Amino acid sequence: MWLTLNAFITQTFREAIRNKILYGIGFFAIAILLFSLVLGELSLYEQERVIRDVGMTFIMIMGIALSIYAGVGLIHREIDRRIIYTILSKPIRRYQFILGRFLGIACTLFVELAAMFAVFLGLLLVRSMSIDATLFQAFWLIYVESLVISAAALMFSTFSSAMLSSLMSAGFVVLGLLYPQIGFYAEREKTIEIAAFMRAAQFILPNLDHFDVSTQVSYALDIPASHVMWSSLHGIAYVIVLLCIASIIMEKRDFI
Repeated sequence: MWLTLNAFITQTFREAIRNKILYGIGFFAIAILLFSLVLGELSLYEQERVIRDVGMTFIMIMGIALSIYAGVGLIHREIDRRIIYTILSKPIRRYQFILGRFLGIACTLFVELAAMFAVFLGLLLVRSMSIDATLFQAFWLIYVESLVISAAALMFSTFSSAMLSSLMSAGFVVLGLLYPQIGFYAEREKTIEIAAFMRAAQFILPNLDHFDVSTQVSYALDIPASHVMWSSLHGIAYVIVLLCIASIIMEKRDFI
């Protein structure tokens, strides 16, 4: 099984690295990080806070974009090119296909995000600004959030078109970020049916707000280790559930 997964991981990683769009997104992110220096100059007394905030925010945004693009595009490219027929004709279980592709995406995301983060740290060093543990904790949470989003995009792509999968993935992200507000309005909603629907949405959706530590990053505040641990476990558990659903859908889908 490991040899099969390793083959999928390696192939997925190579395909993603060769993809010019991923390079374009990466270069765009680097340009945005450089632009954060300009924003820092506009703030006379809070240059470091502005640069830290803008830099990590754009890394998070690019992580979301990369996750949706990689998760949605991967399976659809193989279906369009009919590569999936060749893969599934071999003694390979479909859950192995899903898991291998996801792990390949996870490796690609880590390399892309780590490259952006390294550039960001370099900018801080050039400006003689502090580098603390909060930045590394925030980077890890951004990565876990990206894994959740890519797993959701991969799941959507197993049963819908590329365009619809992208739209559902974007909606998934928006609702996940609005998780606290959904609960707030559910408590105040007087219509029982709507309140029940909101609570059901809260039960199904992940709380992506757990991964947002922009305030702590901006002001170099300590992030409790318990928050990082429980947020990571929350994200990993959600990834496992999404991959299981994706595997079940793939098992029932007829490609013949």
